[in-house]
Amino acid sequence: MRVDRKVSLKAKEKELIRLDKELDKIRDEIRSLPLIELKKPIFHSYGLVWTLKLQSSKYREAYLHIIDTYSKIKRVKNIRKVHQLEPEPISLDKAEYRKLIAKYPDSVRWFLKRKKKNNATEYVFNKVEILEKKIVKVMITHRKDIDPNLESRKREIEDIIYTNRDNSGKLDNLFGNRYEYGSDSYKIKMKTIDLVNPIQNDF
Repeated sequence: MRVDRKVSLKAKEKELIRLDKELDKIRDEIRSLPLIELKKPIFHSYGLVWTLKLQSSKYREAYLHIIDTYSKIKRVKNIRKVHQLEPEPISLDKAEYRKLIAKYPDSVRWFLKRKKKNNATEYVFNKVEILEKKIVKVMITHRKDIDPNLESRKREIEDIIYTNRDNSGKLDNLFGNRYEYGSDSYKIKMKTIDLVNPIQNDF
């Protein structure tokens, strides 16, 4: 019985690895599909973003570059509660920070260095007094024409791997993945992001 159990476990591990490889191929195929522009943009949701409060400053060009390049939109589920929320902090990784400093040397004074939960270094823009929040409409302007069978197979494999914690845990052990509860990696692992309808911001 023990021998049969070991054989079945190995077979299950092989099958999970095969499914994981198949899922990677499907995702790569979907990512490589061209974006098709819609004739008329479709409203998706409201979003919260940073804008520059200052009308004049010798650093205005640098500030605008930082906001336009590195700020992220926060989706707003309840528009009535938007005044209680703040946009996402403007943060850069090491490579982005070095590139910014090379372009605008004065910006070295505008960032705080800190560690994320996964111990990676990030640089957070701390001149929040020059920023103000703004509500924008998030519009779907492009979409990918994905074969329904391909999308169906993708969801089928994701259900097998991610909705069953035994399967996802077994894969993590096989690949040596480690996650901290509450970390960005863990959240991404527990919630598969659907990119069928990529969204571009319409400010």
